Amino acid sequence: MTASPSNEAEIERLDDVLDGTDSAVYAYGLVAARLDADGAAEALDDMARHRAHRDRLRARITLLGGTPRAAAPAYTPPFEVDDALSARRLAALVEDRLAGQWAGLAAAADTQRRLDAALVAQECAVRCVDWSGKAPVWNGAT
Repeated sequence: MTASPSNEAEIERLDDVLDGTDSAVYAYGLVAARLDADGAAEALDDMARHRAHRDRLRARITLLGGTPRAAAPAYTPPFEVDDALSARRLAALVEDRLAGQWAGLAAAADTQRRLDAALVAQECAVRCVDWSGKAPVWNGAT
């Protein structure tokens, strides 16, 4: 199935969020490895949430006639993750970036898809606060 021209822009936006979500899943593996048992359990729960969102993004792209991008075999974190503090910082950064991406997706959507994307953005923002203790600041970049 080939995507119609009207779906191509939406597929591209979904693919961008999918890439960020794949990166988050990978990052949470790094995060969990650097935390105590309670922190690791929280990180793995967050990873599972992102996996569920990833699966829904992939299904939507396919439904629109696109082929979802494959996840990279590995992602390079923006800084060294070698202790609990840097792990929490990475988790907060991942959530902050994804909150912005999902908010951008909400802005470009309509009806129920707008609400769904806005709710995921809100979830990411709340997790960012949980990990960092600070509210995210969005600059409009994704």
